[in-house]
Amino acid sequence: MHYILTKTGKEKVDWFIKECAAKRKEILDAGIDTAYETKLPTEKDIVSDLNCGVGVDEDEDYYNGWGITDHYDSDAPLGLSIDKDFVKVR
Repeated sequence: MHYILTKTGKEKVDWFIKECAAKRKEILDAGIDTAYETKLPTEKDIVSDLNCGVGVDEDEDYYNGWGITDHYDSDAPLGLSIDKDFVKVR
C-alpha cells in the first residue's frame, strides 16, 4: 500500500515548492546563505517522503519542513491531510 496525491494535494505541493523557490531566491539574492548542498524539493521528492521518509503521523497526516538553502528551512512545514491531499492505493 502507498500514497498518491489528489488534485488538491498536487496544487498544495506546487504552491509549497513555489514558496520555497521564492524564499530561496530572496536569501541567495541577499547573500546571507548558499545552496551548494541543498536542492529544492520536487513533487516526486515529497511523494517519496510521504511514502518512505517522514511518512504520516498517528492521524495519517503529513508534515515536514524542507531545506531551501544550506542553513535555512521553509518558513512553514508542508502539511497534507489524508483523503483530502493524498489517498492510499494498493
